[in-house]
Amino acid sequence: MAMQKLTFKKIIRQLHLILGLASGLVVVVVAITGAMYAFEEEGRDLFQHEFYHVKQAGATRLPFKQLTDTLKAHYPKFKVTSIRFKENTDAAIIFYSKKEFAVSIDPYTAGIIGEQNLKTDFFSVVLTIHTHLMLGELGGTIIKVNVLIFFIMCISGLILWWPRQRRFFKQATTINFKTQNWKRLNWDLHSVLGFYALLILMIISLTGMFFIYDSVKNTAAFLTGHAPVKKEKKPKVDPGLQKRFNIDKAYLYMAFNYPGAIEVNITPAAAKTDAIRVLMRYPYTIARRQNAIYFNPYNGAVIKADLYKNNTAYDNVAASNYTLHTGRVNIIGIGSKIIYFLSGLIAASLPITGFLMWLGKQKKQRPKKLAYAERA
Repeated sequence: MAMQKLTFKKIIRQLHLILGLASGLVVVVVAITGAMYAFEEEGRDLFQHEFYHVKQAGATRLPFKQLTDTLKAHYPKFKVTSIRFKENTDAAIIFYSKKEFAVSIDPYTAGIIGEQNLKTDFFSVVLTIHTHLMLGELGGTIIKVNVLIFFIMCISGLILWWPRQRRFFKQATTINFKTQNWKRLNWDLHSVLGFYALLILMIISLTGMFFIYDSVKNTAAFLTGHAPVKKEKKPKVDPGLQKRFNIDKAYLYMAFNYPGAIEVNITPAAAKTDAIRVLMRYPYTIARRQNAIYFNPYNGAVIKADLYKNNTAYDNVAASNYTLHTGRVNIIGIGSKIIYFLSGLIAASLPITGFLMWLGKQKKQRPKKLAYAERA
């Protein structure tokens, strides 16, 4: 038998097939969990509403110190690592202990609203599956490789989809639901749906690689002309005799000097050399607008200030990455989340329809092999 001539498209088809079979199961899991997590905010507000909201808003919130004292009275061993809340009158104050436990407190009465085990919380589990497959470091490594494979799959899929002639574009962008041939319908579901979701899937894969690969960050830095800021260790302070500047004063400083925040994240000074960090996030469309200031807990001096007004072009790219990866593009509201949700479901379907295509070809080739063996 003469060797079949290998063309560019045949090589791409083989690459697409091999990578698809190797990563298919992971793609299904990651895509479904990603689609689910697109509506994390709405899901928590709907199913966990009481945890994040108070029944009756008061006039003035109680000091954080009083809320912390209440927390310690009910949970003596609770070590506060962060305090988060939205700047809404009906928002509860959520106290976190690492990434394991959270307690919700009414800021007007200091009453305990509820507690949450983040290890078993539905959306926390969904996120862990999405980022680590519930397999720790091994799962993280698998995801790291899979993100790169998925990006290559998107490129190779576009090459395979691209019609040879312009007159075939309509056929390449239309699903024939009237056909009686299930193989043809399966092909359309794989090819056409993949094409329609391609732009979003490319954005998701690129932003996913930005999270994981330094080379992608360096490329973004080169294109923007600004070097990425190296990750610095948390600023430390020289221990004083007594802490005189608490988180209440830090929050008031931020609220007065940088008003208009919609979300707040406070990190208390856990150790004697730790600083108090207050991060405030403001309304944004794509690039997150947030200010973070570190305070000396002994004298209130500002140690470090990360202000979004000082962002470079690279900083804005980095600040947009999470938004573009999750579909939380505020400029089009919930519509962007719906688009990302549907794209995630399509991504989950592609390995399935692709596997069925491969299986159909395998079954078709078996009779030919048997016939050839009988003639031999």
